[in-house]
Order: sequence, then C-alpha cells, then structure tokens
Amino acid sequence: MYIKKFLILAALILLAFGGIFAVLGYRMIFSPNTQFEKGEVIVYVPTGSTYTQVREQLKDLIQDLDAFDFVANRKGYSQKVRPGKYRLVKGMNNNDLVNTLRSNNLPVNVTFNNQETIALLAGRIASQIEADSTSLVGAMNDAAFLKPLGLSQDQAISLYIPNTYRLRWNTSAIEFRERMLQEYNKFWNDNRRDLAKKQGLSPEQ
Repeated sequence: MYIKKFLILAALILLAFGGIFAVLGYRMIFSPNTQFEKGEVIVYVPTGSTYTQVREQLKDLIQDLDAFDFVANRKGYSQKVRPGKYRLVKGMNNNDLVNTLRSNNLPVNVTFNNQETIALLAGRIASQIEADSTSLVGAMNDAAFLKPLGLSQDQAISLYIPNTYRLRWNTSAIEFRERMLQEYNKFWNDNRRDLAKKQGLSPEQ
C-alpha cells in the first residue's frame, strides 16, 4: 500500500518537473528575444566568422544570449556559421533568429555604370559586396582567366556590362568575375554579335 502511494507520488513529482522543463524549454525557443527598437535590423556576417564573433555582433540586439546559445547549439548553427546579409525582425524568437541566420541570406543589388578602368570598377563593386577592391582587381586582371577568352588586361573592362545585378553580399571576387562573364555571354548572343560586326564594332571595344 505504502509502496503504491510512493510510486504514485514519485510519478506526480516527475510529471511536475517534466512540465516545468517543458515550459522553460518552450520559452527558450519560442519567446520573443530581441531588444532593438527599430522594426528590423540588418546584420552582415563576414566570410570565415566564428560563432563567437557572430554572438558578439548580436549581443546588443538579443535580450537573452544564453537562450539563443541553447537554440543555436541544438540546431547546429554554432558549429556551422554561414556568411551573408540577414534581416532580423523585432520580436523574433530564438528559433526564428537561428533559422534566419542559417538560411535567409538576402541578395543585394549591385549596380555600376561605365567605368574607364578595372581599378575604378573594382572600387565601385567593393562598396556593395564583401570582396575588397584588391581581390577584385586581381581576379578581373588574372591572365589565366583572360587568355582563354582572347582578351588582354586592357580589354578586360569590356567584360563588365553596366547594369544592376542581384548577388549575394558575400560574393567573392572570383564569383563576381564568373557571374559577369555569364552575363557578358548572355548579352552578346549571336544576333548582337552579327549586328556589331555589320557596324564595324566588336564586343571587346
């Protein structure tokens, strides 16, 4: 009789503790955890960032960093930080925050007009994506890249057609160069090349 009562009491205590932990766990995951006043903020996570560095960026934006750590560890984000541009919305919970930083890398509009030199173009692009002007100049003037295309360094600027392009903020210099080559080949289709030849021009001019 006493054993039965003891087991029932023990079961009730375990259920109570289980309920408490369930409530705490739910709050850690799904309770709002932002502390910025604006409706949203943009966070840039540079390539190669560690979780500690991301956490440092977020410390003034998040109320409870320990709760954020708990969710980030559970969802594997703390072991696999992803670079990019991210929008955090006021009132997001930890689950939303981690999911955003894992998979909602926002594209950016990269715009440039006619530039006289690769260096000037690189400076314009570097102000819009993560890659710096030095790495961009190196990638765009790379002889190993230009030679198969039949271009010299003096002609390299012709590959970059002025327009607005949708790219990831963390696009590298080589990724930018390759994307612009794709756009160049798309623009200079057979019809445009034939028309240019009739006018005594070439795409490289």
